[in-house]
Amino acid sequence: MNRHVAAWTVAGVLAACSNVPETRPTCLETGCGPHGTCSITGPTPVCECEIGYTGPVCATCAPGFQDEDGNGFCAGSCAGVACGAHERCNELAGRPVCGCVVGYSRTEEGRCAFTGGPVDPSFTDPEPNGWATSGGAKIEIGNPTDVRGGRGWARISGLGEVFQSFEMPTFADAEPLALELELACSRIGECSSVEHVYSIAFDDRLLDRYLPRSVEGTPEVVSYCLGEQAFGRLLRFGLRTYPAPGTEGSEVSHYRRSDAFFGRAQFVPSPACPAPGTVKNGDFEAGPWGPPNPGVDLIEENGNRSARLTTHCGQSQGKMETSISVPTTATLPRPALAFSLGGSATTEVHLDGHLIGLVPPLGAEKRAVVCLPEWSRGHALDLTVGVEGVQECAPGTSRSVRVDDFVVVSDPSCVDETVPNGGFERPGGALWTGRTLGGRRVVRNAKAAHSGEAYLEISADARMRSASAPLRAPGATGGAALKFWYRLPRPASAWISVGRTYWENPVSPPPSEAWSPLSVCLPRHSWGRTVDIEIYAQPADADGVGLAAALDLDDLEIAPDPSCPLD
Repeated sequence: MNRHVAAWTVAGVLAACSNVPETRPTCLETGCGPHGTCSITGPTPVCECEIGYTGPVCATCAPGFQDEDGNGFCAGSCAGVACGAHERCNELAGRPVCGCVVGYSRTEEGRCAFTGGPVDPSFTDPEPNGWATSGGAKIEIGNPTDVRGGRGWARISGLGEVFQSFEMPTFADAEPLALELELACSRIGECSSVEHVYSIAFDDRLLDRYLPRSVEGTPEVVSYCLGEQAFGRLLRFGLRTYPAPGTEGSEVSHYRRSDAFFGRAQFVPSPACPAPGTVKNGDFEAGPWGPPNPGVDLIEENGNRSARLTTHCGQSQGKMETSISVPTTATLPRPALAFSLGGSATTEVHLDGHLIGLVPPLGAEKRAVVCLPEWSRGHALDLTVGVEGVQECAPGTSRSVRVDDFVVVSDPSCVDETVPNGGFERPGGALWTGRTLGGRRVVRNAKAAHSGEAYLEISADARMRSASAPLRAPGATGGAALKFWYRLPRPASAWISVGRTYWENPVSPPPSEAWSPLSVCLPRHSWGRTVDIEIYAQPADADGVGLAAALDLDDLEIAPDPSCPLD
């Protein structure tokens, strides 16, 4: 009996112990930190975080907040901040702050305005003023007596350059910018100590422009849009001149010395400049291109505008000009100019005065595509479209084309070449023209070509014929040459030269029945510049009898050549 009672007693005690409630969780050991509050809403305590914090113990910044300065406090981030024009948000101060991007400064009105460069654009400050000089260049503080206006000038005689480097914003952060340049020549108004062209240097790429024909040192102000090449990097910007023909290596006599002057070189906002990858007013909706031209008519049909270009027999051809900003290949691979075209004439397309395309008559309206050459990439250039002149025609006859919707596109047929269409493989033979029309043709015969399916034939009768194409000399450590293959079956007078002026460093190929290689060294100071290839042929006349002759060319390229002089 006692034994059973004892057993029941032990069992009751055990049952009673099993019904003792477990210890409830507390917040004493949770460690929510200074930015959290412990809360018990379930079987375990949790930390309720302050705004801006997250994590098990509220030690991490929540999305939209940051602790960039490392002070342990989470502040708002740039994620939800909308900054103004030419501003970027940063969190380096521990809170989101909108600041002006590179090249821009805050004005008294609170907006960000471009002030990036060049430093001392008017050449007015004593050294150091941001500018460096080389060769025959020097900076003259004050107002030289040789020219009028301005408080300072960069004066260059012969080969010389003024340059400086500064950070440029990306185009997305900036706006269309233009270079405003003040130029003048001393004394008689012509810069006789330098070549008639000067270069605007953007790193290793040079754009040639013509010096003014100002009278008695009167300054001239010109404006050039900046292309994509000038944005988003540490830019080396410069102005360079070259020796006048016959003056290199010798002193120019005092009586004919007339130097080039640059009075201001400044980057300024310009809404008129096209954005990279665009043609200004490419659809004509804002009106015609450039100044009025009697050969250009604006046509409006069904609410759409287009342009008609006409050439009349014995009269100047219809042409028009606008601006194009060619993108870099990093932005748009294999860029090309596309536009609608219809009509009975051949259409010429020029960039900065260089022919880049000849589109044959298409009849009914079609889409035309002209590859944009490698030397144009990243630059804002003058785009000229016109009708090829008629060589032989009856009085009163005319030819015309209709064009519209100019856009920049990527085209797989466009390839990088040191000489555009140097193998003459692209249809139309395009990119080659002459001082006189005719006398040249692209022959499509794979068996007769040096390589591929086509070559250029320049025939000669009693008149000289020529062909030219622009090219950009590649930057290299050694000399460079125009290399090509030629065939000259019978004796003839033929010359090939490469340079900015006619008959510069000409080479006359000897007769050759078979395809033979030949090189023509590029002239000095050609690096980075767009230069011309000039080719002439005329029949030999040793016995007083004109002989028909033809010069065949194929596979033209620019390549290093150790036998050529360095730049």
